[in-house]
Amino acid sequence: MFNLLDHIRFWVSGYKRHLQSIAFVFLLAACNSNNVNETDNKHSSNHSGMPEMEAEANEHNGSTDSGNHNSHTGSEKLADTASDTSNWNALSTNRTVISAQQGISPTLSNMDFTFTGNGYIAFDYRRNKKVAIRVAGRIERLFVKFNYQYVYKGERIMELYSPELNTYIEEYLFVKQQSDDTTLQMKAKQKLLLLGLTASQIKQIELTKQSALAIPIYSPYDGYVLFNSSESPASADMQGAPSAAAGMGTQMSVGTGQTSTPAATRLEDNSIREGMYVSQGQTLFWINDFKQAWGIIAFTKETEKYVKKGIPVEVRSELMPEKPIYTSIQLIEQVYQKGQKFTQARVFLSNSTGMLKQNSLLTATITLRTKTLMVPASSVYYLGKISIVWVRMGLTKGGNNVFQSRVVKTRHRTKDEIEIVEGIKQNETIAKDAGYLADSETIITY
Repeated sequence: MFNLLDHIRFWVSGYKRHLQSIAFVFLLAACNSNNVNETDNKHSSNHSGMPEMEAEANEHNGSTDSGNHNSHTGSEKLADTASDTSNWNALSTNRTVISAQQGISPTLSNMDFTFTGNGYIAFDYRRNKKVAIRVAGRIERLFVKFNYQYVYKGERIMELYSPELNTYIEEYLFVKQQSDDTTLQMKAKQKLLLLGLTASQIKQIELTKQSALAIPIYSPYDGYVLFNSSESPASADMQGAPSAAAGMGTQMSVGTGQTSTPAATRLEDNSIREGMYVSQGQTLFWINDFKQAWGIIAFTKETEKYVKKGIPVEVRSELMPEKPIYTSIQLIEQVYQKGQKFTQARVFLSNSTGMLKQNSLLTATITLRTKTLMVPASSVYYLGKISIVWVRMGLTKGGNNVFQSRVVKTRHRTKDEIEIVEGIKQNETIAKDAGYLADSETIITY
């Protein structure tokens, strides 16, 4: 009995010690777990470098890492995409170029667009004065023999043999000698004046009491002789050619009733020569005083569309380049000549001093002010009829620019800048030197 009771007590005491050891093990494990969690929390707090209050505030505002990633703008996404070099390397090399070249932005500024045109001096045909013969006859001597010859008023231009004029002179001498009727004498003298004789010629006839075989004809104006006029073509004078010789030995063909002229009245250049017959009222030539001239100016195909009537223009002549002439466009005309169609502008130039000469060369300069988007001339690359620029699309991991080609529409061009009408915006960045981003063998796509 005693032994059994001792044995039970021994077993119970051992079982208690076993439970205590198990409880100690669990307690030790729990303490270790708490220490590890506390150490991890301290390590996480030190790594973030952010106090608990700041972390709670960020959590309250929603500015977590995932929230920041989702709130990127479109340009930031483009930069993130551009940072992936392998993505850009997968694109076509004919359109995409990775370069460290400097990028610039277009500027919106006022530009003085200046362009020039070349031309020449021409006669103002509105100032032409016609010199016509008043009686029919034959040119015995001619003193005006070439175009643009300058003559003075009262200068002898030809000697004319005219039976009709000689008849009127004989009538005047007969009335002067045989009649005392002053009215009749005055009418006969007035008729000679109307036929082109001067008062001094009539006085000479009264002294000699006979008419000369060839009557001198004098110039009524000062100026340059023109055998051709834009307002009076040579064909108009040729229409009166048969009648010119009708009273001067015109021969009638027997049985036909047709007349034949003994000589030609005009040459191919519309000039006249000694021995030719002229008819009453026929135009011999024109005289232009050249006190005002025309400047005929042609512009290039790209700039002629900006030339309008009334635009101020600066004109310089090759004869006096140091003295510019300021005038304006007065007329724009379409010209079709020798199979070519082109546009030319006309300006009026004062020539009272006579310094401007026919057919001397001119240079006209027109300046237009516009406010537009401008880029350096080196930023535009020409592919035949197409103009492109290299637009920056992003950056690589190494910090290089990623450029892509884009077609632009240009208009005005100065020495250093070009106007961009369409294709890029002011806030975009383009390559400064477009020619360095492609070699001569590259087929650029756009």
